[in-house]
Amino acid sequence: MRGVGLLVLLISLAVVGGLTMTQGKSQGPTSAAATQEESLALTTAAESLFSQVVQALDGEYAQNGTYVGAQLPPGSGVVLAQATSTSYCLNANVNGTVMHETGPGGSPVNGPC
Repeated sequence: MRGVGLLVLLISLAVVGGLTMTQGKSQGPTSAAATQEESLALTTAAESLFSQVVQALDGEYAQNGTYVGAQLPPGSGVVLAQATSTSYCLNANVNGTVMHETGPGGSPVNGPC
């Protein structure tokens, strides 16, 4: 009988230990949920930043028929990294993370152009 009690205790400890390890990975600053929320926040901030600049680029394109040589609004924090007659790529530092958007019609993505 004593052996059965010890076996139950060991199984219980294994279950509790497993649950503790699982919770450690699903909670806290390095958990998948926290990482996903941080990524979403960066993307949302970049969308806001890039959308203001894209309006200026669309105006320049309407006037000149090209994105080459387009001027971005001063102080926007966005850099026109690449420009052709029909496309562009913007870079910005969003809270210490470099983001880029390829356009027209693109969405923010991590990393530079």
